[in-house]
Amino acid sequence: MEEDNGRSVDGFIFVDRENGSIAKEEIQRINYISSKMNEDNPEAVLSVYNKMIESNTFFTPIGLEYLRKLQDYLYKRHEIDDARIADIPVMVSYVDIHNQYNNRKDIERDERLRRHRKVKTFRKEYRNSLLLNLIMAAMIIVMYIIVIKSDTPNMINYENAITNKYASWEQDLTERESKIRQKEAELGIY
Repeated sequence: MEEDNGRSVDGFIFVDRENGSIAKEEIQRINYISSKMNEDNPEAVLSVYNKMIESNTFFTPIGLEYLRKLQDYLYKRHEIDDARIADIPVMVSYVDIHNQYNNRKDIERDERLRRHRKVKTFRKEYRNSLLLNLIMAAMIIVMYIIVIKSDTPNMINYENAITNKYASWEQDLTERESKIRQKEAELGIY
C-alpha cells in the first residue's frame, strides 16, 4: 500500500487527506469488528451486518466493500433467508459526479474539435494560399515573356530599342549620304 500524501488507502485514492483518514478509521473499525465477530455463526453475522447498515457505520468504498463481502457471505448461507439481509445504502450522489465527468468530457471533446477545426482550417488556407501564389508566379512569368518578345519599347528593353532606332537612322543617313555622293560624282559636283 503506497502512501500518496495520505490520500491513497487500501488501493483507493481519495480526493484529499481528510477522506483518506476517514477511510483509515473505517479500516480500524473493520479490523475491530472482524476480530470480535464469530463468522461461524451466520445469525450473529446477520445481526452485526444489519446493525452496521442501520447505523451507517461505513460509507467509504472500503467500508462498503467490507459490507458487500459480509452480504455475499450471508447470501451464500442457506440457513439465512435472503429477505432478512438488508441492502447496502450508498450515501453519495453519483449524479453530480457523473455530470461533472460528462461536462469535463464535453469540454475536452469540444477543445479537441476546435483544435481539429483549426488544423483543418490552416491546412485549407495553406493550400489556397499556395495555389494563389503559384497562379500569381505563372502570371508574372507570362508577363515577363510578353515584355521581352514585344517590339514596343518598355522599361526592360527601352535602351536596346532606342539604340537600335538610332542605329537604323544612322544607317539610313549613311546610305543616303553615299547615294548623294555617288550622284554628285556622276554629275561632277564636288
